[in-house]
Formats: sequence, structure tokens, C-alpha cells
Amino acid sequence: MWYRIISFFKFYIKAISLYNVQSPFLFDFVMNVLDTKKEFYAFNALETAREKLRKTPTFITLTDYGAGSSVLKTKKRKISDITSTSVSGQTKCRILFNLANHYACHSILELGTSLGISSAYLASANHTSEIVTMEGDPNIAAVATDVHQTLGLKNIQIVTGIFENTLSKTLDHFEHLDLVFIDGHHAEVPTRTYFETIISKCDESSIIVIDDIYWSPGMTQAWHSIISRNDVTLTIDLYDIGIVFFRKELSRQHISYLPYKYKPWKLGLFG
Repeated sequence: MWYRIISFFKFYIKAISLYNVQSPFLFDFVMNVLDTKKEFYAFNALETAREKLRKTPTFITLTDYGAGSSVLKTKKRKISDITSTSVSGQTKCRILFNLANHYACHSILELGTSLGISSAYLASANHTSEIVTMEGDPNIAAVATDVHQTLGLKNIQIVTGIFENTLSKTLDHFEHLDLVFIDGHHAEVPTRTYFETIISKCDESSIIVIDDIYWSPGMTQAWHSIISRNDVTLTIDLYDIGIVFFRKELSRQHISYLPYKYKPWKLGLFG
């Protein structure tokens, strides 16, 4: 926890805001993905689904193959508790939705389904898109499936199993990936491995989002390793997530950005 707090203040000191943005691509990104005022009809239904999970007292038994929750340590957990501590928050989900919507992403991969809220946001951005989301725990995946069905989302496929056993076969399903959200196994080596494996299906138009880049020193090291790659051009550090672009027309730039409408406690510092 102390590492995340210290990291946030370091991030905050160096982060720029809308008034410091200069390049046309970055300005467009900020206005249409991060600081947009657009409200979409799907948001109400998606947040209603989240609220239903938050009020569900049912216990499920988990097999956690990732770093797990920094708060919950037991194998039997309430769905309500998982929702509060392990599901991507509204701010993060809206950023994912805006990315998929603004850049017309069709082929989308998510590592770490959790209870299915983030994948539901991705799928709701474009109902003709194809979302494959991967989850290690079958009981978690079952809850996510119910969420997707309740929302009437038919463009999501859940792949269940340990990522190291399922990722390569899952990637064979894609010719190209437009958008990837890596939100599973929050540790340095697996994160770097997943990234290296996934980019075989990426090109300069692809976008990769890395979750919890300040979860631990190892995750921050993984992030620094990724942004140092020669094929990476623009990266945007939002503290809670990092966004990677490969577009060759962009000058190489790594920035920390603080969206004007978001408060620090909504960026993930406090869960």
C-alpha cells in the first residue's frame, strides 16, 4: 500500500493536464477518450449490473492464479466483496469503452475477466465487435457469463483456464488485435511475457492497456520495460493504467496525464 501511495505522489508531481497537451493526436485522444463529456445509453445498464453484483451476498470459492486481491485473501468470497475490491471501477471502464468506441476497435482481447463488467463495457461500445476475455477461475467466469447474458451481450466469448495454457491457442483465433486489456496476474514476469506474446497479433494501429502499473515495484518495472521497446511510440501513464500505442507517425513520447474531471481516489489509489 505504501508503495502505491508514494508512487501516486511521484506520478502527480510529473503529470500534465489538458492545458499542456500539444500534439493533435494526443489532444484528440484526451478530448474523446479521457476527458470527454459524452454519456452513452449503455452506461446506465452497465452500472446497474455492477450495483446488482455489489449487493449480492452469495459466496463463491475461488482458485486465484494471479496476484489476487490486495484486500481479500480467503478462497471463499462474497460476490459483493469481489465487486468492491477486484472489479475495474467506473472511470477505468469508461476509458476502455471510449477507446473501443473512438478507435472503432473490432477485435478485442482481455486478460482477466473478473465478474465481467469491464468486458461488458468493451462489448457495449460496438455490438459488431468481437471480445474474447480470459479468466482463470471457472466460478468467476460463470458469474461473468450471467452478467453478459443479463445485459444481452452476444459478442463476448469467455476462455477459462490458466493464461499460460490458454493464451497461445486463444491468439490463434485472431488475425489481428485492435485493443488489448491486460488485467490478470499482476506480477512483472507474467505481464512482460503476456505482452511479448500478444504483440505477435498487433500492428501499428493496435492499442494495449496495462492495468495496475503501480501495483508493486515489479509491475512498475514491467511497465518501464514495455515503454522502452523500440516499436512503442506513445505511452500514456494514468497511474492506475498505462496505455501503449505503436503508431509510426507519432513522435516517441512517454507522458503522465491527469484527467481534469477525475479525483485521485478515482484513479485506483484507494482500490
